[in-house]
Amino acid sequence: MIEVFANGRKFSEWTEARVVRSLDHIAAAFSLTLVARNSDGDRVRLFPGDSVEVAVNGTKVISGFVDRLSTSFSAGSHSVNVSGSECSADIADCCIDNPLEWENKKMDEIIRIVCANFGLSFSNRMGVDVGGPFQKFSVEPGAKALDTITKLCKERGILCCSDGMGKVYLLKPESCPRGPALKQGENLMAASVDFSLVDRFSTYTVYGTGKAKNKVVATSSDSDVSRNRPLIVVDSNAVEKDKVQARADWECRVRRAKSMGFRATVHGWEHASGLWVPGVICSFEAPELFVETPLDLLVSSVEYSWGTSGEMTNLTLVPPEVFEPQPESKKVKAVKSAKSPKADPWKSIKKAVQGK
Repeated sequence: MIEVFANGRKFSEWTEARVVRSLDHIAAAFSLTLVARNSDGDRVRLFPGDSVEVAVNGTKVISGFVDRLSTSFSAGSHSVNVSGSECSADIADCCIDNPLEWENKKMDEIIRIVCANFGLSFSNRMGVDVGGPFQKFSVEPGAKALDTITKLCKERGILCCSDGMGKVYLLKPESCPRGPALKQGENLMAASVDFSLVDRFSTYTVYGTGKAKNKVVATSSDSDVSRNRPLIVVDSNAVEKDKVQARADWECRVRRAKSMGFRATVHGWEHASGLWVPGVICSFEAPELFVETPLDLLVSSVEYSWGTSGEMTNLTLVPPEVFEPQPESKKVKAVKSAKSPKADPWKSIKKAVQGK
């Protein structure tokens, strides 16, 4: 059951409901459609700005606010749609007003200060290594709070997430815990996949700084792209050969990972260990989609839905490399290039599709 608690009341008589949590968005969101009056004849009394808590099967998954109320009626019906988001949405929507500069502060210290300005708590509960302090870190007036946090995290190869209840934390994709296996014929109700070469290129050439004759240059190749599709990137911050090469390799790896997108639907909102949540690695096997050898995929988004088909969870899954941060170009600790996977999913799936 999806329940909303607001204004001292519980609302649960929905005709449709969806709750979404995603690694791509700092704030969870919900959308609910219900009849204008419940079974007791009481009118729905929710309005933008109301504080709400959303629970799925008794577990609270969102602490936030109503953002929008839409209501309509006709000769035979009167319905209400209520949507809202987690309280962490404020750091995505709003700007930092003070302070705009920090000295000798670690990344987690700055994030904690920014979050506190919006009444949010921050905890590095997964023990992510945030590195040493920044000698000086500043933002321009008008900078969004989340953009500032993202900039900090990008420099250290870290993701900033929220748990749905307004508690911000740090995550490294390679340290994500394992979740249940997803397998056709067992727990997969439906699944789909998109493969695309649109944003992939045959060669990635990165130019660093320096005069035309002395520019640092590095190239990485994608063997899956047989046509001549060169991409040239100019990195004005890169001054060392290994940094330029790391950027070229990164472009190739991440674009390859983003060329595959998986979606899966499972019955219910829970598995044996609890609710489905983003940020876990799941083994995915679906021969009908030509995924005959199980792939380790990262759950990037979870949608709990309820409607005419009952309780379902829609999952978005991606190769973990999708969230690999861009290597730092400046003269700081180098970001090591990730090793190539033992088995390239693209190659194995391509062979399955072609019947080789």
